[in-house]
Amino acid sequence: MRLLAGPVRVINAFGIQGGDKVVEVGVGTGFYSVEAARRVGRAGQLICIDLQVEMLLHTRRRLEANGQRALLLQASAHALPLQSGCIDHVFLITVLGEIPDRAQALAELRRVLRPGGRLSVSEQFPDPDFVTRRQLRRELAAAGFSDMRTKGRLVYTSTWSTITRSASTPSAAH
Repeated sequence: MRLLAGPVRVINAFGIQGGDKVVEVGVGTGFYSVEAARRVGRAGQLICIDLQVEMLLHTRRRLEANGQRALLLQASAHALPLQSGCIDHVFLITVLGEIPDRAQALAELRRVLRPGGRLSVSEQFPDPDFVTRRQLRRELAAAGFSDMRTKGRLVYTSTWSTITRSASTPSAAH
């Protein structure tokens, strides 16, 4: 599993770049945080969000041991302490299925993303909270995201962009 879903491979698939302002939701022990911080570089910013202080402390130690930095915040995906439209990219790795009321959380993630911002998800079977690609497609489309690229099946990465609606854009309902 590690080869298929290792930090370099997953962060590459998400398309995170130097200078991006990125939020990782549900950092856990920071396994992917080090690579994400390295990728955004000094010109960018990684913001690590988790409900558990213990996970944030573990992530801080891992980042420091690898010479990387990030802003660590204890928060819920339902109420992010961030301004609207200030983030380039949000990602969640084997976390979406653990979030109760995903529709509310997805609306909050969309709120903090800038117009055209990206949301990336990675799921890895046999995670007990595995979200199928079909579920993901249905929930993210309903939350106002458009699929950019999805790769893999039982271990997959998927990146979506916010849909920007203008007054001249007809409604999706016909």
